Amino acid sequence: MTPESFTFKLTVPNDPEGATVVALVATHAVAYAKVDAVAGEAFVATVRTTAAEALKSANGHASLAVIGAGDGHLTVAIGGQSVSTPLPS
Repeated sequence: MTPESFTFKLTVPNDPEGATVVALVATHAVAYAKVDAVAGEAFVATVRTTAAEALKSANGHASLAVIGAGDGHLTVAIGGQSVSTPLPS
């Protein structure tokens, strides 16, 4: 595991409030990957919105959120949706 290559997986209840948990883990991922503070803040805000929408429209009890760095990007995927931001060079 390095700041350029890692994966975090978590299962989140299908409740839009779970977006806070996903955003919190994304905040840690942004810091670990050393993403610029301003870009990281904007990314986490987008992650929170995307996660809330995904959890609101999901079926079943819970959804898998995958947060990872690779191929030059930090990406969060949940409920068939994903958002990413470039990693620093």
